Amino acid sequence: MKLNKIKREKLDKQKEKDMEYQNEEVEGEDEEEEEDDKQKQREDQETGQYNIEEDHYEREREDNQRRKMIGDEDDYTPGRDNIKIYKKKYHKGKCKVFFMIFLAIFTFIVLVLFLGSSKKRRRKMKSIFSKTNSNSTDIYDDEDDDKIGEALKNIYNNIGEINIMKFSEEQINKKSYFIPDSTNLTHIHINLGFSENNINTVLKHLSSALYHSSKSTFLHIHMMDADTFHYSSMKKLKNMILKINNNTEVIVYNASQAISDFKIREDSIPKFLKDYAKLAAFKLIKNVQKIIFLDTENCMVQKDLTDLYNLDLTDIYGRGVPEVPSLKNQVDWLDKYLFDKSHYMNGGVVLINLGLCQEDGFYDKAKQLNNDEFYTKTEEPAQDILNVLMRKKIEFFNPKFNKINYYENPEDKSDETKWYSWVIETLKIGEKYNHFYTKEDLIKADNDPYIIHYAWEKQLNKTVKKYEEDKSFYANLLGIS
Repeated sequence: MKLNKIKREKLDKQKEKDMEYQNEEVEGEDEEEEEDDKQKQREDQETGQYNIEEDHYEREREDNQRRKMIGDEDDYTPGRDNIKIYKKKYHKGKCKVFFMIFLAIFTFIVLVLFLGSSKKRRRKMKSIFSKTNSNSTDIYDDEDDDKIGEALKNIYNNIGEINIMKFSEEQINKKSYFIPDSTNLTHIHINLGFSENNINTVLKHLSSALYHSSKSTFLHIHMMDADTFHYSSMKKLKNMILKINNNTEVIVYNASQAISDFKIREDSIPKFLKDYAKLAAFKLIKNVQKIIFLDTENCMVQKDLTDLYNLDLTDIYGRGVPEVPSLKNQVDWLDKYLFDKSHYMNGGVVLINLGLCQEDGFYDKAKQLNNDEFYTKTEEPAQDILNVLMRKKIEFFNPKFNKINYYENPEDKSDETKWYSWVIETLKIGEKYNHFYTKEDLIKADNDPYIIHYAWEKQLNKTVKKYEEDKSFYANLLGIS
């Protein structure tokens, strides 16, 4: 009993000590607790037993310590160990906050950079200058077409021409466009007439010239606009350059005023307006000595045009492939106007000495010839007027540069008796005057053409497979119908 009394007194003292530890912070708390533990162990060794009350207190004390460790607000008075744990938790939480802030800032920066560069990546496209298929057409941001349309009108009114790349960059994107260095390249100029309603057909055919142009060639495309040029068409033209061949310059001319100088039969307007527009080149194109007149509704280019462009034009107006017109167009002006009916050329592909023609006033002569009486009689305006104006200075080139089918059915290719009658007549005259193509020239041209001219409905009906394959290829390349 005396021993239990002593133990209770000691336990009471221990409780008082614990209460004092809870009401004040003591730096040496760990040391005192350790000393208490040692004292208690000595007493336990002396007594050799624990009573029930002491076990209860020990459990209570351990619970107290656990509450202090987990930060129980009711019983917790921080000691040194608790302060360390608190600081550790505080710094850990602070690091988490800073990490989350850093992660948010980093994510924001990456998002801004991605959105800012995505526009450039869309415009670059994959293999932007390679000759690969693509169905994408829209490489621009949406613009106000009406506003741009007004800008086009203003430029046409003041200048009369549009450089597609320069206008698009300077007026729309507020950037300067620099034509790639073409110092050591062969410069080839091509002239064509077009109407807005046939722009997709023109693009498919014109794309063939860009696609087959070599890396050493720079193309200058001069497009004579016969009516109203739309902003959407300008986007398609720029898209064509970017996707197929950036060694290309496209200039669109407002030819409507020039066309108004010509009298045109009302029944001829839908079909031949673009052909009259082609003649405006004699007035509107400046500082170009040599140019190819190309019919881009019927002709598909198969090779680089450097060989054609380099043909000699010294002291002549131009070169083309010969035809015999009297068998195709029975018109009464041939004897009156043509110097030599045997020197009549097809107008689909003509290499023209533009400088010499301009010096000799071709535009005014063409206008006068047409308006006096010619417009009432001609069935092929640009072709017939050119032949009359150039009649004394026409030479010919190999039919491979303007390959027109000389047979109606492909299976008739090897049977001369089934060729078109005008081809047979042309061969006879050529043999007589020794200045046309030969039968062998036609066969070689058919096997390895530079330009295929799909001239007539009959021919298209019979040789439609190759033509449809070409049109489909370039339509897919440009992403148009």
